Amino acid sequence: MASFTLRPHDRSEFDSLIGGIASQFPGARIEAAHNDTWASYRVDVSCEDPRASALRDWLNGHHADCPRT
Repeated sequence: MASFTLRPHDRSEFDSLIGGIASQFPGARIEAAHNDTWASYRVDVSCEDPRASALRDWLNGHHADCPRT
């Protein structure tokens, strides 16, 4: 299982993360929160095996500079 909390830098990256994960990993669980006034963005995502390694690879390839925990 892969589980991440991502902190996108801006609304564009926030939207890109959600759209990309939803289309590439339809079985992933996504919870997202944003506050445009404070420029605060958070995306929590978890994905069960066997797609977990593919999610890690996709994030590294498309959003490598996005802070995550």
